Amino acid sequence: MPIDKEKIKAELVDGSNAILAKYNEMDVIDSVSVMNMAAKTVFLGSLRVYNEDVVSNIKKDIQKEFKSYGDLAIRDEKVVPCCAPSYIHISFNISIKN
Repeated sequence: MPIDKEKIKAELVDGSNAILAKYNEMDVIDSVSVMNMAAKTVFLGSLRVYNEDVVSNIKKDIQKEFKSYGDLAIRDEKVVPCCAPSYIHISFNISIKN
């Protein structure tokens, strides 16, 4: 049975936004990118977190919420734009075998 990519995308967006809201983060995500490959489908998500104190909790929540979908990888990086507040960019990708 093929995976329902649109359903998974919607669940990842809703889950990500719920996690951000839980920690009173002002950012929301509108979409998750999808890369289709022969053997797997990869979902890519990206969050902006302005309060550095909650980054580890957000990463734990992402791990807990999304690990059941497939192989999950999470990265974070501090971003310091010239004309805006600095933030932590948290990205995740989930690989699901086709």
